[in-house]
Amino acid sequence: MPPASPTWTLVVAMANNGVIGRDNGLPWKLRSDLLRFKARTMGHCLVMGRKTYESIGRPLPGRQTIVVSRSGFEVSEPAIAVVASLQEVAPRVDPGRQIMVVGGAQLYAAALPLCDSMWITRVLANVDGDTYFPTVDWSHWRMVSTEFVDADERNELASEFQEWQRVK
Repeated sequence: MPPASPTWTLVVAMANNGVIGRDNGLPWKLRSDLLRFKARTMGHCLVMGRKTYESIGRPLPGRQTIVVSRSGFEVSEPAIAVVASLQEVAPRVDPGRQIMVVGGAQLYAAALPLCDSMWITRVLANVDGDTYFPTVDWSHWRMVSTEFVDADERNELASEFQEWQRVK
């Protein structure tokens, strides 16, 4: 029997007004979100665009990394695969790993039809930024869980972690 195709999950933190970034970085400091991101993506395959990879600056330990770039982007890190399109991702994913689409905006828009689930950290504020999450037809999705995180000394804004599943 052939191995099962990897599942696709979109992972994003976004403000109430749809902002996901500012100046090639995150416009907030949310320790709870970074810890959840690490725990939930560990052992899986992170798929990101070139700008997202450059903003991180290195492969994240314990995860396979695939960078999608139409510009012929090259990395010196041999563990990182660079592909020209999302269609090239699934065959490159190591067996047993899920595909986690982690940004940026253009990649989210292109990958959304492929994703069965979304993990959204909703930052409970309107935030200034220059990068926005694409428009989603929410009638195709249902929220299956939510967890509130209050602002504190490690989380400058309150947030809510939401898990969404595509309605079949």
